[in-house]
Amino acid sequence: MAEPNYAPFGGLPDDCYEVVSVVQDENGTTISLAGERHSAKISFGSVEALCICDEGRRIDSYNRIGDIQPYRKREFFGCPFYKVEGDSDFLKWLNAESCGFSFRDEHYAVITLNHFIDIAASFPPKIEIS
Repeated sequence: MAEPNYAPFGGLPDDCYEVVSVVQDENGTTISLAGERHSAKISFGSVEALCICDEGRRIDSYNRIGDIQPYRKREFFGCPFYKVEGDSDFLKWLNAESCGFSFRDEHYAVITLNHFIDIAASFPPKIEIS
């Protein structure tokens, strides 16, 4: 079984980003990132599932995902936001848990030195860069 593809998404300028906050409220879900030169807000109107992990709990993912290895070698300098395409374990789990109701969701991921966030959403996010 082939690994899914992690493609940089959203046009975030290269930087060394960290997750500042993840806010879920009646407006949706917003992930705020701060870099050395740029800041970004990734806003989803609706999120079907969100998994926020400390990087120490995702060691296998950090090592296994070939698409992020150049980013890791650059000490997490680059674009931290990805659209995951292909055979996603996260979406397979969500589809099984929802008894088939999550078959249209897209998988996105925010990957930084300290966080690995998986997002399942039916619609793409809005991205603000400053």
